[in-house]
Amino acid sequence: MKTKEGLQKEMKEDRLFSPYRSRRAFQEIAGEIKHAILAKRLKEGDKLPSERTLAQQFQVGRLTIREALRTLETNGLIRIRHGREGGAFVGVSDPMKLPSMVIDNLLMEGLTSEQMTEARIGLERTIVKYAVLHATPEDLLAIEKNLQESREILGLELREEIISRMIDFHICLGKATHNLPFIMFIRTLMDWARRKLTYWFPTEEDQTYSHRSHVEIFDSVKKRDVERAQELIEDHIRRMTFLVRKRNSVMSRRR
Repeated sequence: MKTKEGLQKEMKEDRLFSPYRSRRAFQEIAGEIKHAILAKRLKEGDKLPSERTLAQQFQVGRLTIREALRTLETNGLIRIRHGREGGAFVGVSDPMKLPSMVIDNLLMEGLTSEQMTEARIGLERTIVKYAVLHATPEDLLAIEKNLQESREILGLELREEIISRMIDFHICLGKATHNLPFIMFIRTLMDWARRKLTYWFPTEEDQTYSHRSHVEIFDSVKKRDVERAQELIEDHIRRMTFLVRKRNSVMSRRR
């Protein structure tokens, strides 16, 4: 039979977290749990201790724990399930949702089109450089497939599909770098692009320019010409930004 001292020692060893004393305890508690997840002390699929247990370990109220868990859920680090088998579980949220969350926060901070254009030029010049260095035959086939599908719908009244193909080209370039941060960053910038193009109706001339420009960029990547690829991607971003603004300005005056 275990002694009282033995039980206390065992409980102490089982603790994941230590007591907290802070006016902004929920943020610091969320940070502690986040650190445990990133350090792999808590792995995907693991169930966090109950609210009561966490409140006891951190020595705070359960409302503080709920706020900390809500923060982690918003940041995509845990999923909260309800019901008999419910609780807080470690699990990265859908990576496709993260870019939208980032853009939402940037917009609240006052993101401008000019800032995004500068960011795109800086990022995509780097992306094409590493696409040139790391693209595999499979990556080149994926880009070529995108270009073929884009060509097949040129001039058709398929606005959403046309814009989707345009955006996917840039994501394909990002994937060709085989660099996870670059892929996530370009997805984020392309989420912003989708929003900006909501009311854009590309003319046949716009579509033709975009496709021809994409083909030239692809050719330079395939030829492993970094300097040419960077020059073309920057020209493409600047030109497309101008065309979209011009078209949107015309549409807004009509409305």
